[in-house]
Amino acid sequence: ASLVERYDFIKETRGLGLMRGLEFTIPVGDIVAKSIANGLLIISAGTNIIRFVPPLVVEKEHIDIMCEKLEEIFGA
Repeated sequence: ASLVERYDFIKETRGLGLMRGLEFTIPVGDIVAKSIANGLLIISAGTNIIRFVPPLVVEKEHIDIMCEKLEEIFGA
């Protein structure tokens, strides 16, 4: 199941390809700070959206690691 389906504070996903965003029903400042502290560089786009802009060369394992780190942060 996708992150949007598992967490009720995620409203929707936006974007195409690897340039994606997650819209939340809550402010994302703490999520961004915790992500950076865990080595996951994400940025906010407004108060309730986090934006993912990975490098042009990215492997599936990198995306899997990102999802694992987000799961840890969301579960905390």
